[in-house]
Amino acid sequence: MVLNRPYPTGERCVVADKPWESLGVWGYNSVIEDDGVLKLWYDAIASDGSRWSCLATSQDGVHWEKPNLGIVPFKGSNNTNIVFPPVAMSHEPNCVFKDTNPACPPSEQYKMVANLQPPGGKKGTYVAASPDGAHWKLMKEEPAFRASDTNNICFFDNRIGRYVGYVRVWDVMRKVGRCEFDDITDWGKEQMVFSYDAEDLQELDSHIFSANAASLGASAIKTKPRMDFYTSAAWKYPRAEDVYLMFPSAYYHFQEDWARRRGTTDPRNDGTLDVQFATSRDGKSWFRLDRHPFIRLGVAGGFASATAYMASGCICRPEEIWFYYGASDHTHGNYDLAHDRFLGTITRARMRLDGFASVDAEYSGGEFTTPPLPFTGNQLSLNTDTSAGGHVRVELQDESAKPLAGFSADDCDPINGNFIQKVVSWRGHTGMQAWAGRPVRLRFVMRDAKLYSFKFD
Repeated sequence: MVLNRPYPTGERCVVADKPWESLGVWGYNSVIEDDGVLKLWYDAIASDGSRWSCLATSQDGVHWEKPNLGIVPFKGSNNTNIVFPPVAMSHEPNCVFKDTNPACPPSEQYKMVANLQPPGGKKGTYVAASPDGAHWKLMKEEPAFRASDTNNICFFDNRIGRYVGYVRVWDVMRKVGRCEFDDITDWGKEQMVFSYDAEDLQELDSHIFSANAASLGASAIKTKPRMDFYTSAAWKYPRAEDVYLMFPSAYYHFQEDWARRRGTTDPRNDGTLDVQFATSRDGKSWFRLDRHPFIRLGVAGGFASATAYMASGCICRPEEIWFYYGASDHTHGNYDLAHDRFLGTITRARMRLDGFASVDAEYSGGEFTTPPLPFTGNQLSLNTDTSAGGHVRVELQDESAKPLAGFSADDCDPINGNFIQKVVSWRGHTGMQAWAGRPVRLRFVMRDAKLYSFKFD
């Protein structure tokens, strides 16, 4: 099994160019497609330190507009695309999602999670609702969850019929916790579900990386973790009922002397971040196929050369998935509120539809057989890519691994080419309805090919 990576486009989709973005656009962003329009709620920080959630829209996913909404003013001007908070306050944007709970009223179909402290209120994780994604109102004057200083994620999980939240857990260093709840204004207690481990920490060069020991207890200083996970960007894959994806930003902490030599403004909390990839079938138990970056940092000196934070959500197209992520050319602690201006970019990466992982066959060929799979439908389709000289054949077997009559590998019409969805046929016939509801094994015989996914239709 091979983990595939998206292709960074190098596009600067959203850049800081407004007074309320005068420090920069940051990493806590959400994207959805809404009635054919792409909407991006993005994180902006002004040079006075105020932080805002702003709305941008696009028709093609590349060119984005910042509409003058006239909802939240900034320094006396109503010509802004700010949608939250209504006035400046201690605020970290979190995620925005469209609520698919059948009980959700239309006036609350959009939900926003934000870590904030309203004037005179309690600091914590609050939930706001909106009928249109632009006009927001807190659902409750009390926080739904404790303060959680990160890009908290929330969505309604139709598989289990409950809301799910992913939050920051401090357990020596940063980890990811999960909450499950019915009342979106009361998240309850989290459980830790994703963490760094010994494999993440081994062989990190101590001349470059170290723990921020001054902020940790004695036990943490003893273990000296040198990386943790800053954000989760966990969400449910919209094309599958039981596939959950996480894109955690791995934060590699610089050793203070190393950071000082680099000229950082905050050597006690500085480092680089790139994006990893994890999957789950239930949203609780997570698996990383490998530890290499899913989103790598760009070339040194480029706009994406120092940090990367995946936005929550993705855009699915007939042949591709589009990811959006906040990127910068400055490391985590190396910026100056008093002097730096218009930092950061929100950019895009493209990947084959359903192309996260694949089974790959070498030029010399190979094969594998699935466990017994019950199915419904009439035919089998593959998402596959062969070389000009490659092929894929599929054999249907019974539970005892015996080929079904008429469905052997020799009977299969070979597939040659690059297909997002290719129906498999055996001597010109595609029908499998006689075996629907009965367990079958699939034996794939491949040469110089990648198999990304298969499904019964």
